[in-house]
Amino acid sequence: MTELKIIAVVTVKAAYQKELEKVFHTVVDETRKEEGNVSYDLHQDTKDPLKYTILEVWKSQDAINLHNESAHFKAFVAAIEGKIEGLTVDIIKKIY
Repeated sequence: MTELKIIAVVTVKAAYQKELEKVFHTVVDETRKEEGNVSYDLHQDTKDPLKYTILEVWKSQDAINLHNESAHFKAFVAAIEGKIEGLTVDIIKKIY
C-alpha cells in the first residue's frame, strides 16, 4: 500500500501566535502516537514566522480518516477557528 503525505500550511493571526504554538505542539504530540501515522512534523517559515507547515506521512487513507475523527484533531480544529489567516491542505502520494 502506498503511503500518503499531507502538506498542511496554516498562517496564524499575530495576536494568537504564542497560543497556537502550544496548540500545534499538542496535536503533533498526540498524532505521533497514532498507529497509522508514520511521521508528523511541524515547521515554521523562515521568512514569515506566522506561517506554519505540518508535513505528515500516513500509512493509508483509512489512517487519515481515523486521525480526522480523533479527539485531539477535533480539538485542534476548534482551537484555531477564527485565529488563522489561511489554511491549505494537500494530500499527495509518491508516483516515482
